Amino acid sequence: MRCDLLEQEGYSVVLCNHPLEALRCDLSAFSLAIVDFEMPVINGRDLLLRLRALGARFPVVLLSGSVDDLSDDDRILFSRCISKGSPVQRLLDTLVEFLNSNEIPDFGA
Repeated sequence: MRCDLLEQEGYSVVLCNHPLEALRCDLSAFSLAIVDFEMPVINGRDLLLRLRALGARFPVVLLSGSVDDLSDDDRILFSRCISKGSPVQRLLDTLVEFLNSNEIPDFGA
């Protein structure tokens, strides 16, 4: 559903149904990633760390139903943490903020 919304807003979206799929993508083609925390095989933190180890320098936004349960050590790794219960406009505003080519993302904000 969010994928459709983002495409309607004009974003090019690559949907990975499994976190390990993301690790097989050409990361140089991406400007931002939106990940969940609780996923099969690896969680969002481990996916982010693997993406960084592969050279990903783009913002990684956590969109999760368990944001309030995460430790500060986990939260600080992500460029932004957004609860799935938040209004969709918060996600859209975050994308506009991070995809502004004149700004360098503030990782961990």
